[in-house]
Parts: sequence; structure tokens; C-alpha cells
Amino acid sequence: MSILALAIVSIALSTQTAPKIIHFMPISTIVRVAEMAARDEGYNLDAEDIFLDIMQGKDRKEPIPGYKSIGLYRDGHLVRFYAIRVDTGDIVDPMVCEIFRYPNLLEFKRKTIRNFSTKEVSLEMIMDEIGCDKMQIIPSEASPKSLGR
Repeated sequence: MSILALAIVSIALSTQTAPKIIHFMPISTIVRVAEMAARDEGYNLDAEDIFLDIMQGKDRKEPIPGYKSIGLYRDGHLVRFYAIRVDTGDIVDPMVCEIFRYPNLLEFKRKTIRNFSTKEVSLEMIMDEIGCDKMQIIPSEASPKSLGR
């Protein structure tokens, strides 16, 4: 085999990427996590005018790739957009650029990372994924008020 042929085969093999792993998060988990976040924020989910609903486009695709999304509605109006990063369990509201760090949600995040054998990602990466320049951390007492670039 010529050196040129070896180089081409070597380049072709080195540019192949590992298969993408797609993690699954059932709707029941999405609802449970959204309920935890809503209760942490003080919403009364037993109130008649408050409900949760899965958010998908007409094509049944998620609004943000890699996230499962569910809306919290009051009187038929969207008041919270909970987007859960499937690989890591991070919970954000991309409408207002907030990330939730309540103790129960941090425990969900730890379990998600452990169960999927994934790694944490930076706040900057999450901000890029959801299109935010700054990220408010909720609750703010537990950490700095916001992270900006």
C-alpha cells in the first residue's frame, strides 16, 4: 500500500465520530421535575387555574434540541417555561434566562448525571444552547445572582 493510500485511510478513520448517544426522559419524569420546580417557586399546583403542559412544535419536536420542555400556565397564560437538559438534568427557563438550583433539583441533576454516566456542562454552554447572554441563578441566596459573559 502506498504512503498516500495509508494517509487517506488514516485520515478517514480519525475523522469518524463516535455514535451519538440519545438519552430518554419519560414524560412522567418531566412532569415530576416541573412540579418540584413550580412548588419550589411557590406555585400552588392544586389551584384550579394552574396547570402544566408539554411544549412541542407542530412537528412534535422540542423547542430546544437536547432539552425536554414543559410549560406552567396560570389562567391559560404561560408563566414558566421549564426546559430540562436531558443529559445532565439542568432545569432552565429560557424565556427569562434563569437556571434553577433548589436542593431537590440539584439532587435530580446529580442522579441524572450518575444514571446516564454523563458529565456536568458549564453554565456558558447552557447559555449558548438556550440563547442567553446572562443567566440568573434561582434561588439567588445559594449562589451569585447571575453569570454573564
